Amino acid sequence: MKKKKVKILHSRVAYKCKYMRITEEDFTFSGKKVHRYYLLERNDYVIVIAKEGEYFYLIEQYRYPTKSYLIQVVAGGIEKGETPIMAARKELKEEAGITAGKMKKIGWLYAYYGPSNQKANVFFAEDLSFGKQDLKGLEKESDVKVKKYTLSEIKEMIKSNRIKDEDTLSAFCIYMLKYDN
Repeated sequence: MKKKKVKILHSRVAYKCKYMRITEEDFTFSGKKVHRYYLLERNDYVIVIAKEGEYFYLIEQYRYPTKSYLIQVVAGGIEKGETPIMAARKELKEEAGITAGKMKKIGWLYAYYGPSNQKANVFFAEDLSFGKQDLKGLEKESDVKVKKYTLSEIKEMIKSNRIKDEDTLSAFCIYMLKYDN
């Protein structure tokens, strides 16, 4: 398949805040038809699957945009000056109060490939130590609870649509294809 050459005709920042930037771009593939696209630019982030023994540690949290509680993996943004593994360790400690003796990257994915090129780095954490959560900002008020589940319970929650979060679904797909033989 021959790759199309893209020519950007116009680009401007339409919106910017500390969490994101939206860029409006006009481009063409062939020089004939002009397309307009709005690109969502955000820092890459991390997703962490934490496992000790037969249990996986997920969080349940109220998510304002959905007006509901979601069962999900630990996840969070990579801040300036952080490596992905540093961010994974930080988020696991903050959101779940867990420190991992072993942490390894098991994959990555595009988070929202329609509007964005943001990447999510997926980590697997083992040899866990449990402590106190260090929630910040909105997380303090969003009722974050750490819960443990077996893999069969997680699979059942996926089948029954109790787990609806794309990060959790994608991360467990990667995990199960690599480790659940």
